[in-house]
Amino acid sequence: MKGIKKALSYITNVEYAIMVVTFVAMVIAYFISVVNRNFIKASMPWTEEVAMYSMIYMALLGTEVGLRDGTQVAVTAVIEKLHGVTKKIVSIIEQIILEIFSFVMLKAGLALFSKQLQTGQTTPVLKVPMSVMYFSLVLTFALILVIQAVVLVEKVMDLKNKEVEA
Repeated sequence: MKGIKKALSYITNVEYAIMVVTFVAMVIAYFISVVNRNFIKASMPWTEEVAMYSMIYMALLGTEVGLRDGTQVAVTAVIEKLHGVTKKIVSIIEQIILEIFSFVMLKAGLALFSKQLQTGQTTPVLKVPMSVMYFSLVLTFALILVIQAVVLVEKVMDLKNKEVEA
């Protein structure tokens, strides 16, 4: 389990690095866009494209980080009323549903990604392959699937340890 934790820590650092780079790119692109709109008044459509695609990567990876850290918005009214083993079982069921959803989304993301690879479509202004943009779905849901699988295993092990103690 120690090796898995180390790998997850490395993945987290890579995620944060990507999020910082995309955030900086988005801020710079919007800043250039605002300065251009108000002072220079030259045509710079690339700024909107850079900002939008940066925001997509940042938001999707932020979703994974929020799930992992438990900072994602959630309705917990029912779970907070539960206690003990019942609460742990409901939490495991919740985790299984998240895994199924992530798998379905990963499968759909892979289909979109492979379709973009086949068609060779590019972004309108920068001519970046759209497959790079659709890869954000594959990356995010693959990470969610793997990281949340580790969380699921931890929850199941915790439940079994509590049952052995009882």
